[in-house]
Order: sequence, then structure tokens, then C-alpha cells
Amino acid sequence: MKVLFVCIRNTARSVIAEAIFNSVAKKWIAESAGIEKAEKVDEKVAEFLARKGLRAKDKPRSIEEVNLEDYDLIVTVCEESSCVVLPTSKKTISWHIKDVAGKDFTEIEEAFKEIKRKVEELVKELEGI
Repeated sequence: MKVLFVCIRNTARSVIAEAIFNSVAKKWIAESAGIEKAEKVDEKVAEFLARKGLRAKDKPRSIEEVNLEDYDLIVTVCEESSCVVLPTSKKTISWHIKDVAGKDFTEIEEAFKEIKRKVEELVKELEGI
């Protein structure tokens, strides 16, 4: 079973969600992508995740590089004013989380805590824990 986390550029929020999800889920696997193509994962986000013992993906992917139908669930992680709508028949949920790309560690920590809480709740729901 697979979940896809989607944000605007796949440089921060979706990367954090993917890393946390894959560290706690036992039966599901997460991947992530962005609506726009980015060159690299935000360096501070990658460093922050490393400090938490998590690994950021090596390179962002665009939504065009994935097949949405391969996923059982799609979670958009974006600010309410810029949240994406995906053309898919798959179950989709939206989490409104502030963009932390290019931000300081304090703001990244706040987003991390919010994403971690939401991911842990989602894993409990999906895996029946």
C-alpha cells in the first residue's frame, strides 16, 4: 500500500512527511512529489531531518514523474491559499501546513512537529494501530 505526499516543489513539507511516514509505518510506504519541478531538496530541511535521524530524499520529483493511480492515498501538504487539486480518482486529503522552504530551523521545527503529529495519526488509521 502506498501514499503520496504532494506539495508545490517537493523541497520541504512533502519531503518531511515522506521521511516521517517511512520511519513509523510498517505496512505502507510513502513517496513524495511536487507540482513544480525543483532542482534540490531544501538544504536546511535535509540538515534538520538528518539531526532527527531521518533521511531526506536525494532529489525532488515532479508530479509528472509519478503515476497517481499507483497510490492508494494522496495527501497534499500546502498552505490553504495555494493548495493543489489533483486530477485523480484516488482518495485525497489535504493538510494545510506553512511552507518552510528557505526558512530557519525554528520554523522548520514547528512544521515538523505538526507534520509528525498528522503522520502518526494517519499511520494509526491506515494500519489499524
